[in-house]
Amino acid sequence: MTESTASLDRVCSLALGNCLFFFQFPYIVHLNVGGYHFTTSRSTLLKYDDSMLAVMFSGRHEIAKDEHGRYFIDRDGKYFRYIVNYLRSSQLPPECVALEVLREAEFFCLQILVELLEAVSPKVISLRRREHFRRLIPDYESIKTKIIGLATEKRSCFEQSKIALTQEGHPKLKGSIPCYNCTREFVSVNHFCAFEGIPSDLSLDIKKVGENLDIDRIVNFLVDELRHDGFSCNVEKIICKFSLRCQSCTLSGLYTAGGILAPRECPNVAHVITFFW
Repeated sequence: MTESTASLDRVCSLALGNCLFFFQFPYIVHLNVGGYHFTTSRSTLLKYDDSMLAVMFSGRHEIAKDEHGRYFIDRDGKYFRYIVNYLRSSQLPPECVALEVLREAEFFCLQILVELLEAVSPKVISLRRREHFRRLIPDYESIKTKIIGLATEKRSCFEQSKIALTQEGHPKLKGSIPCYNCTREFVSVNHFCAFEGIPSDLSLDIKKVGENLDIDRIVNFLVDELRHDGFSCNVEKIICKFSLRCQSCTLSGLYTAGGILAPRECPNVAHVITFFW
């Protein structure tokens, strides 16, 4: 008995109860899986000895029966047929049910099927990528929950809400700087950034994030996840552009044109997520 099989044996012992006898299963096995009825051979169920089905029907554990004598397994029978079909003929499930079959394959510890789905199923590959990305972002679920909560609170009669995400420690306009208009006088700047009138709702600390992820990739991933969850939303990148003129220019109404404006605009950036309700 391999180490993985022994571990499964312990799991089955806890679920099905320890036994003092070796149970004899018939060659033809009738199953009731969550109300769905299946008939297969015991050799099919034993095909992979490191799977939970092989351990369950090894004879070392007693399995409950329904009123008609079928062995009862409390799982979703709608997808169990794809498990049986794989055991019979190595047939992979159609893509439309790949995620559900993956869940069942993981439950039954059918690792060979799990690995095949991870290799060839676009839906499963996408799921694994999203899972990997989530692990790279500290407090990912908390951030996502906060965004949804803020968007719900801001929901208005216009049936949309905007959430501004900023990056902690991003450069912004502050301190004593030359007047953007004349450059002769210095202006003290201490302002709260606003992005087309929207203040920052949530500041993300991306220094904790690995693999050199920037805020653009993080926010785009969050928006993709929100869409995947059924939300209708998009994202727009907005620069604060706050700037001040000195008192002399303000009183005189003097405005100059040219390239001296942009360098003294606040460069702080927000990613504004718009939810459509």
